[in-house]
Amino acid sequence: MGVRSAAALIETFYRPMNLTLRLLSNSQTIVHAADTSFGGFGPASPTAAPDLTFHLFEHPVEEPEPAPPRFRKEGDLIYQTTDGVSTLVVDRKCGVAYGYFSEAVLVNSTFFRWHFLELALFVMLEPRGLMGVHGAALAKNGRAILLRAPSGGGKTTLAYAGARRRFQALAEDVVWLDLERDIWWGTPWSFHLLPDAKQLFPELADYPPLLQINGERKLEVTLEQIRTGSTTVSARPGAVVFVERAAGQTSRLEAIDPVTAKSIWLASFAGAEMDFPNYHAHVNALLSTNTYRLYSGDNLDSSLDLLETLF
Repeated sequence: MGVRSAAALIETFYRPMNLTLRLLSNSQTIVHAADTSFGGFGPASPTAAPDLTFHLFEHPVEEPEPAPPRFRKEGDLIYQTTDGVSTLVVDRKCGVAYGYFSEAVLVNSTFFRWHFLELALFVMLEPRGLMGVHGAALAKNGRAILLRAPSGGGKTTLAYAGARRRFQALAEDVVWLDLERDIWWGTPWSFHLLPDAKQLFPELADYPPLLQINGERKLEVTLEQIRTGSTTVSARPGAVVFVERAAGQTSRLEAIDPVTAKSIWLASFAGAEMDFPNYHAHVNALLSTNTYRLYSGDNLDSSLDLLETLF
């Protein structure tokens, strides 16, 4: 990360997904939030020709309790606002974002990062050849395994179990497939686990369940505080594994054919991932080989043993 200041304007550079991001802001709070969201990708050098430019500013307006943001898309333009008070506008094709935010929004860093700052980056990735798919991912020796399951299907719990000991976490919920460079990317630093995860992982005993943006209460865990070196932001593509809970059973892993894999894949999609150009062709290529179904039993270590055979 490189930083230069001119009067009240702060200029900061980041390197998410191998893209150069230039942030211009009048707010150190916004810069701190960007450090949290993008600093883990490593240092970035200032450049006169960044891939992306964010103009994000704090403005002095009263907003006692921010309303749930409203989202609108018109072609390449993205619009997100709390009833017109705190507002983000993104031109996805040009790679430019403008936003003005109240103190009430900025004081809640998680709210601001989730609904505005990280949204601005993520909606710009598709036009730059990165396809976001629903899934968690683990990596070892520079190669990744994509774990796919419906929401609540156990992939996050399994990924956390792997990251706390023998693997690195690449992603919790979205894996970004860089189709041109043949690399998978993620933002793995924080995992969000259901409160009953304390029964499986003793180190989480003192973690309080926090109210999330979506209204659920989860344990928010910073992985690098659990184990240094437990995260990575990119890895070479590897196997795709469909996770299925198998309570009371012994974990087992089976290879599956591309047709079966595609059927299970489509049952686990989330968000707008299917809007990506030529989505089905890219998924067919992804699932053409090296696809598996993991029946994950009560012993998570046994499931991890099976995953380790795929690296």
